[in-house]
Amino acid sequence: MRTLTADERYAFDTDGVVLLKEAVAPHWVPRITEAVDRELDVDVDGLPREARAAGLARHLFVTNPEFATFLAETGLARLAAEATGSTTIRAYFDQIFIKPADAGNKVFDWHQDAPYWPIGGDTVVSTWLALTSNTAESSALEFVRSSHLWDVVYRPVAADGSREAMNQLWDGFGDLAYAIPNEVIAFEEHPDRFDIAQFAVEPGDALLFDYRILHRSRGNPTSNRRVAVSWRWLGDRARWAWERGKDPVVNQTHTVLAPGDLITDDDAFPVAYRAPVLAQAS
Repeated sequence: MRTLTADERYAFDTDGVVLLKEAVAPHWVPRITEAVDRELDVDVDGLPREARAAGLARHLFVTNPEFATFLAETGLARLAAEATGSTTIRAYFDQIFIKPADAGNKVFDWHQDAPYWPIGGDTVVSTWLALTSNTAESSALEFVRSSHLWDVVYRPVAADGSREAMNQLWDGFGDLAYAIPNEVIAFEEHPDRFDIAQFAVEPGDALLFDYRILHRSRGNPTSNRRVAVSWRWLGDRARWAWERGKDPVVNQTHTVLAPGDLITDDDAFPVAYRAPVLAQAS
């Protein structure tokens, strides 16, 4: 099974993101792709297929046995453990991302995941698994290298930038966001100050990144759709940090944890990987 090299661990620590070539065995790519297409054909809460494809199809492993299998058997949780130096990796949620062909206006601007999530600590990562080839022209992810080390939280941005629109996404989100004073800037316009990384990927490659790193994706004006699934992982030092306005996909009603607790709730955050205990010589 795939493990991280020393160079990959170093890149993750210093840059906050690393490209993992052939992160999963080849047989997983068509299997996951087929499961994605089946999942998006299911009508959920009246959401149109396009909305679900844009990222609203998530937390799938809870109800979809195929996605529960991917969580446990692809080896991605183990890679998250190695990157974060954790003995245990728990699942937060999984998420489908599709940029359809000729969708040049589908832009997700610079952001961090940390301000959205009711999670704290320095062992929280994502693995973004490519299921199609993806280049700079077809909305490859971009990252501001080492921004996970800045100890700065930036305000999330809604499509129209208004507090009211953000509050409509979920309760209190806009209020929480507008309490954050630091606004994102066009980091790409300052190459003398910021190092922007962009990764072309092939099916089966994965981007492993810290939830504090700034990242974005631009539109996809090409004739090929971009398909990926992301898994969000919690390592040994992840803590529960619920407050009003945080992403409710897993919220205070789902867990016995109190804000500030280390995340140990097996029901809300199931264990996806646990490092084997080495036998000690007698």
